Amino acid sequence: MRLARQAAAATEPAAALRAIAALRRNLDTLEAEHVDAALEARCSWRQIAEALGVSRQAAHRKHTARLAEAAQARTQSVSGNRLVIVAAARVAVVMARQEAGAAQSPNVGTEHLLAGLIRQHDGAAAEALTTLGVTLDKVRHCAQASTDRARGEPETADHSVLGTTPKAKPKLPFSRRGRAALEQALREAVRLGNDHLGVEHLLLALMRDSQSRAVECLERLRVTPAMVEAELQRLATSPRAGEAGASVEGRG
Repeated sequence: MRLARQAAAATEPAAALRAIAALRRNLDTLEAEHVDAALEARCSWRQIAEALGVSRQAAHRKHTARLAEAAQARTQSVSGNRLVIVAAARVAVVMARQEAGAAQSPNVGTEHLLAGLIRQHDGAAAEALTTLGVTLDKVRHCAQASTDRARGEPETADHSVLGTTPKAKPKLPFSRRGRAALEQALREAVRLGNDHLGVEHLLLALMRDSQSRAVECLERLRVTPAMVEAELQRLATSPRAGEAGASVEGRG
């Protein structure tokens, strides 16, 4: 309110513009906080866009970039290859953590990664899954059932080597299979000869573990890993596949 009053009361144009710029920065920060809260509450991008009075595409584009930066863009070295983890893949992981937290799961499992991939609309993974009839609501239902059934199972505990101090509040950890899926995604990108790790590699990685909850969930929906891989291949070879860039056939 103070900045708004300053902008309205300013008689010098430059001073008024500076106050408006500062007000806009504050509003952007406030908007980002509330968008994050809406995502934590599992609001859809359509609901967020309607509340902001903009198109879904505009809201998604603006805040996906911000979430990607918050997820700390980085490169990963695997088998001598440097892979850039693209924004969409990082955002899918952020959303997987949100799904696990909303479900009150003790860790981030493969089923939450599956939900995160569906929520990340940009990319072949979400398109492949939705084409096969896999919706976010169906995956959430399966994920919640798995969480309720497996509370306290030793197998689901985090097996990462990342420690936290007693005073630090740790991020929700990945389950053993969830962390293995992230590592497998790197191997999938290397296998395919790609210089990036994208959502398609994460989805392929989830399909490699036949005992994972992600695969269990898909099979309940009558979708097999082979069907998912075939759909990814179809999308990768379609005329409009330019952005994804990965072929699931590999280098041969």
